[in-house]
Amino acid sequence: MKSVYKEIRKKSIFYNFLFVVTAITSTIIIACVIIFFIAPMFKKNVIAPINIYIFENELSIKVQEEINNAISMNFENIYNRLLSNIQFSIALFSTALVIFAIVFGTIYFSKIKDAEILIREIQKTPELFFKQFYKAQYHMNLSNLFSQNYVNRNDAINKLYYNPEIDKSDYDLFQEVLLNELEYELHVYFHQNISNIIRILIKIDYSRTITLLLRIMKEKKFDSMKHGHLLTHLVNDKSQETVAYIKDQLLNSNGMNNQLVSLLANNGALNDYISYIYEKCDGSVLQTALVMSYSDTWNVNTDELFMHISKREDIEVQCLYSIISHKKIKNEERIALVLHFYSKNTDKFSQAINNLLNTIRNDENAKELFLHIADNNEYRGLIQDYFKKNSYQKTYFASYKDNVLIK
Repeated sequence: MKSVYKEIRKKSIFYNFLFVVTAITSTIIIACVIIFFIAPMFKKNVIAPINIYIFENELSIKVQEEINNAISMNFENIYNRLLSNIQFSIALFSTALVIFAIVFGTIYFSKIKDAEILIREIQKTPELFFKQFYKAQYHMNLSNLFSQNYVNRNDAINKLYYNPEIDKSDYDLFQEVLLNELEYELHVYFHQNISNIIRILIKIDYSRTITLLLRIMKEKKFDSMKHGHLLTHLVNDKSQETVAYIKDQLLNSNGMNNQLVSLLANNGALNDYISYIYEKCDGSVLQTALVMSYSDTWNVNTDELFMHISKREDIEVQCLYSIISHKKIKNEERIALVLHFYSKNTDKFSQAINNLLNTIRNDENAKELFLHIADNNEYRGLIQDYFKKNSYQKTYFASYKDNVLIK
C-alpha cells in the first residue's frame, strides 16, 4: 500500500514538472511565431527610406524645414507602427496564454481527478482483497469441519473462528459441527474446538445458542469433561429458562451441582444464586459455598446468611461447623443458628453446641450473647438440660455463675 502511494506521488511531481516545462516552451514558441510570422502580415504600408533631391546649391530655409519635417514624420510613422506591432503581439500572446492555461489547466486538473479516483480504488483494494481471501478460506475449510482427523478439524475451526464472512445462514452448519464434536472421543483439541464453535454460534445468534446449549444439557447425560464449556456459557445467562435450569441442577445430586457452584464463583455469578443455595441446596453444595465464602477471592455474600439458612428445615452438621468457625459471620448469627437447629434436633446437633462453646470460651462478649439468646422460652429448658449433661462446660462461664442457665 505504501509503495502505491509513493508511485502516485512520483507521478504527481512528474506531471507538475511536465506542465511547467510545457507551459514555458509553448509560451516562447507562440511569442516567436507572433513576432516573426504573424505580426508582419498585418503591415499595411512598407516603410521606405527618405529620398532627398537637391536642385539648388544652397537650401532655402523653407526647403530645410520641409526636409526636416519629412524626416520627423517618417521616423514617427516607423515608431508608431513598431509600437502598434508590439502591442498587437502582446495582445495575441496574452490571448494565446489564456487559451493555453485553460487547456493545460483542464488537462492538469483532470489528472488530479484521475489520481483521486485511483486513490479511492486503492483504498478499497484491501477490503476487496480480504473479502475474497476470507471467502476462499471459508470454502476451503468447510469440508474439514467434518473430517475424522481431529487435527484437520481443529485447523478449520480455528481459521473460521476469525472469518468475518460467516453470517446467520451458517448457523445450522455450525450447530451440526458442535453436535458432531460432542460425539467424538476426547482428544487434545477437544476443549478448544468446543469453545470456538460455541463462540461462533453466539456471535451469530446469542439467544438461539443458549437455547441449543440448554437442550444439549437436558438431553445428554452430564459429562464434566465434555459439558464444562457449555455450562461456562450458561452460568452468565440471566434468562428465566437458564436460571430455572441452574437452580434445578443445584438441587440435584447428579455430579454437576458442585462443579456448577465453582463455575458460578469463577464467573462472578455465585451471589445471584447464594440465597437459593443457603435456603434449599443439599449439604455438599452448601458446604462448597460456605468454604468459598471464607476467602475474599470469591466475594461471596454472607450478610443475610442467618435469614436464609434459618429457613431450612435441616442442615448438615458439617455445614453448621463451617458456620461456627466462619470469622465473617457475626457471633450473634452463629449462636442463633446453632440454637435454632439444636432446638429442632437435640441429638443430631448436641456436638454443634459443644463445638460452639469451645469456640467462644475465651470471648466474653460472645459468651454473654450466648446466654442472652439462650435465655429464651424456646431454648431455656434445652440449654439447662445440655449443661446438666455437660457440666464441665459451665466452667467456661465462671463470670456468669449466677445466671439461671448456669445454675
